[in-house]
Amino acid sequence: MGRIARETVERAGIDVDVLVNRLMTLARAELAACYRCTILCVPSTDVDDGLREILRDVRAEDRNHFDVLVTRIHELDARVPVDIRLFVADVSDEDVPAVPGEGLRSLVKVLIECEKRAVLAYGRLCEFTRGKDHRTYEIAHAILNEEIEHEKWFRELLGTGRPSRFHRGFRGRSPYLERLPPSDLDPG
Repeated sequence: MGRIARETVERAGIDVDVLVNRLMTLARAELAACYRCTILCVPSTDVDDGLREILRDVRAEDRNHFDVLVTRIHELDARVPVDIRLFVADVSDEDVPAVPGEGLRSLVKVLIECEKRAVLAYGRLCEFTRGKDHRTYEIAHAILNEEIEHEKWFRELLGTGRPSRFHRGFRGRSPYLERLPPSDLDPG
């Protein structure tokens, strides 16, 4: 399937190597987001229970994003390095979020900034693939909507945003990704 998907996307006018590079960058960012949320959810950290609950949901959805991005990379006949050191070696300093200062507000502001970056990156991927690579576009658009929700959750926690769909028991459902047809490569 990989060769056919790759050739189809190339015929549509997209440089698949550039596309795969963008998908790899986003997959690294999603993996880093999972890591960040996991570390912040450890009970010994000084994170309030409301934030911890949101972080668990964000972590589960970001893991889903990572999975679907890696699957799409493979569908395009490319491979993610098996060695994690090779995978994360291309992370630039601008991809690493600022270290938060003291207090909940400072931490949540850094998390909002991370979500803003994700929204911009997925918006650019949507623009790059719109009308040419429908599968990648649908994936990027679904993740974009979920990243917008994540930003809303953090803003709501600070009291600076409108209420969103966050509520107990919703954790990790990735409602926008759930709507997409499954891939032949999906591990689940």
